Amino acid sequence: MYNITCESTGFKDGGMEINMAILIFIFNLHLKLLYFLFKLLPVDKRKVVFLSRNFDSPSLDYRLLNDELKKSHSELYAVFLTRRIHKGIFQLIGYYFHTLRQLYHIATTNVCVLDSYIIPISVLKHRRTLRVIQLWHAMGAIKKFGYQTLDTKYGRSSRLSRMMRMHENYDYVISGSQAMIPYFSEAFNVPYERFVPTGMPRIDYIVNKKNIIRKRIRKKYPALTTKPVILYVPTFRPQTDDALEHLINQVDFSKYILIIKKHPNDKRTYTNDCVTSVDGFSSLDLLTVADYVVTDYSAITIEAAALEKQIYFYVYDYEQYCESNGLNLDLFELFPDGVFKDAAGLMHKIEQNEYDLDVVRKFKRTYVINNGDATKRIANLIKECAEGRYAE
Repeated sequence: MYNITCESTGFKDGGMEINMAILIFIFNLHLKLLYFLFKLLPVDKRKVVFLSRNFDSPSLDYRLLNDELKKSHSELYAVFLTRRIHKGIFQLIGYYFHTLRQLYHIATTNVCVLDSYIIPISVLKHRRTLRVIQLWHAMGAIKKFGYQTLDTKYGRSSRLSRMMRMHENYDYVISGSQAMIPYFSEAFNVPYERFVPTGMPRIDYIVNKKNIIRKRIRKKYPALTTKPVILYVPTFRPQTDDALEHLINQVDFSKYILIIKKHPNDKRTYTNDCVTSVDGFSSLDLLTVADYVVTDYSAITIEAAALEKQIYFYVYDYEQYCESNGLNLDLFELFPDGVFKDAAGLMHKIEQNEYDLDVVRKFKRTYVINNGDATKRIANLIKECAEGRYAE
């Protein structure tokens, strides 16, 4: 049920949707009964609960925040409840018991930090002292999501989303910039006044430590210094296509190194010994060694702009994607010479070596907040919530 409700596009068949609605009602009712009992337990004001269904271990943002809490607010301690929803009956049973752990810890804290939609947070009635901080896993909303895509091909069912109270009960939503607030407000159905445009911890990390990260990667992979590096970071698509193969075939490997960093949910494979495999580093880390960043609709654009990289968009399915999902930003307007529907045109532009970085700097000024203190500011907000002192 978790995988269907939270991950899929929703049921279009009326009968199946009715059956799912009945199951959701029963499931939510039993969660409410258990949660009522857990709320009888005392609250630990020192506990900060971090929740995620995107990762099986704490994300970089979570680790950076935990480090800052230890340094600046050592009286607080973190509980991490991070677990992806995998397919299979035993995986779902395991996630059910993980959900029970979530109930206990949510009921006995004053502050929860999320980076995704968490069922117990949205569907349950909480103590009045609980504050929920949504630290979304993407820096920006280049493509539409959440409430923006209900009942579309890649979106959720509006009926089931209402039953699951999608993105309800957020007290604060961290935003990567003031300019992104309207899009996140639509996607979460949350009013503007709940947004806190501080930027994200990962921006502090990537900007302040880019030289250290680059040195560490090149030490492990010295070949990356021999040619210009093209980093390809596509967004996730549920269907397979041959766009990846087209890109690989257009790269002149005598001149360039190509690194492909797929989305974690992308199971596509490619067989080409010329593609450079770089293990042990995230796409964020790899930005530091990239000369050219190629993506499509991914929020990696925001991080790449923070480093003022040459950014190219390989949008081979642009019309179909706009129709089935939709975009918040007009890439052709923002990057007039950097958007391509075919791999040949993309590689031709890269080989011309005539990129106007002022385009990236303009984008950065609008969509990237980077004062170097995002981690500290969010940690201070967590501290205020834990103590029952709430930011206005």
